[in-house]
Amino acid sequence: MKKQVIIVGVLVMMAVSFAGAQTPKFGVGFSGGINIPIIQDDQKSGSIFEFRARFSALPFLTIEPKLSFSSYGSPDTFEDIIWDVDGSKITAYGVDGILGGALSGPGFAPFFVAGMGWYKISNDSYETIQDSETKFGFSGGMGFAIGITPKFSIDARAKAHFISWDGGAKKSLALLGGLNYAFGGGI
Repeated sequence: MKKQVIIVGVLVMMAVSFAGAQTPKFGVGFSGGINIPIIQDDQKSGSIFEFRARFSALPFLTIEPKLSFSSYGSPDTFEDIIWDVDGSKITAYGVDGILGGALSGPGFAPFFVAGMGWYKISNDSYETIQDSETKFGFSGGMGFAIGITPKFSIDARAKAHFISWDGGAKKSLALLGGLNYAFGGGI
């Protein structure tokens, strides 16, 4: 885990050092949407909410430290058995890198997103047999931003999450829509 923290720190410092003469731009963002499990019969779709800080040191690269909260729904049946277990809850924190889509005013801007972070998975129904665990994971996807004003933009993105889990992975697709605000100039 220390290795991943060091890697994230080095990447953030590199982005700041490449800024050169350009003034860094800062902002915040919020998104909400649906989290759809992929090949997981013991979970149903649930909600996801994401809070982001935004830092744009280069015109084509935005770094977004993030915190997200998601929950899965409980399926009616699992392997032909009536299932009476609530869906899991996931709290994630990490960093995303946005390639493209750094807006400086009104307009349409597509982008790619890739990230990494730590995912804490918990389920009240399982706590007697399994503790909540924090696992390392990755995310990646694409989206677009529509600049309304130099400070506000609407953001839509689709991200696949891959969380390392007991020799395999928990996978989901998050479909998010939200709003970004830039302090000073646009981001």
